[in-house]
Amino acid sequence: MCPQSMRLLDFSGDPVYAATGLIHRVRPGPKGGPLIVMLHGLGGDEDAMWIFERALPESATLISPRAPIKIIPGLPYAEAVESGYSWLRPAPLPQPDRSTFATAIEVLQRFIEVAIETYEVDRRRVILIGFSQGAAMSYALSLTLPDQIAGTIALAGFMPEDESGQVLQAAETPATHRTPQGSYLILHGLEDEAVSIGWARKARTTLESMGAAVEYHEYPAGQKVSPQGLRDIEEWLKRILDC
Repeated sequence: MCPQSMRLLDFSGDPVYAATGLIHRVRPGPKGGPLIVMLHGLGGDEDAMWIFERALPESATLISPRAPIKIIPGLPYAEAVESGYSWLRPAPLPQPDRSTFATAIEVLQRFIEVAIETYEVDRRRVILIGFSQGAAMSYALSLTLPDQIAGTIALAGFMPEDESGQVLQAAETPATHRTPQGSYLILHGLEDEAVSIGWARKARTTLESMGAAVEYHEYPAGQKVSPQGLRDIEEWLKRILDC
């Protein structure tokens, strides 16, 4: 039986919240196990990514933060959303709003570090899973912390770029010179109309040009993860985490 995740209603004594201000949901795992950080997409919240829980190992601590920006109806986001939360202010794909991008990367780095300390996980086995905008943040974090992220799963996502097409690891620094030490799993639907398949293919090419290990899958689906995609996540994690 899978451990039960916790919705924390009172964050007054929670060290992760105290350090970052991010509301989150967590499923603590055994001490010394992996940490899997799940980053939702545009319009999601701390509950959105738990649909993937059944594909994730019971030995892992799972944690999913809520993005800090509450969506106001009518703002010109790249996808049509009227509610939920966002990591970034509106900007055309694949160029993030630079000020909120920098802030989000900084707070997520703190979030990961404090979660590692709080739940006493194995810092050598930190995995990021991001959906859409959350995948963009996961890519950026993996390049900002190339020696600290064991693996990144990008679902229906894109790599953030600057105006010249250079990949961003942080607000002002192109990341094409970085060599990621972790592995990548990219899953994308061929019929995704919000984030087209071309962005996933470009991410694959970019990462491989950096020397990263990339596993890539396309599916006859829209902006969602198919049952086969869930199986691919489960099998990839078994190999990466050896569990």
